Amino acid sequence: MVNQVTVNLKTTKGDWETTFQKSTRVKDVILALKVHFRLPKDSKFTLYKQTSPEIGFEPDRALVNYNVKDGDILVLKEA
Repeated sequence: MVNQVTVNLKTTKGDWETTFQKSTRVKDVILALKVHFRLPKDSKFTLYKQTSPEIGFEPDRALVNYNVKDGDILVLKEA
């Protein structure tokens, strides 16, 4: 769909391909990953594109702000 994006998410616990609304905030993607992989709720994480690891996503911004496209690989890293 036009307002959705399917991404591949990588963590130390494994990979997950899923779909989000483009307007989904980064902190909500991180929360979904914490639930899916049963990661510690109190741990701090950052999310970034695999192609540009130097640019960490800000939690309150939406995926669309980072031009995330279908098939992009996003990496979750403990902060």
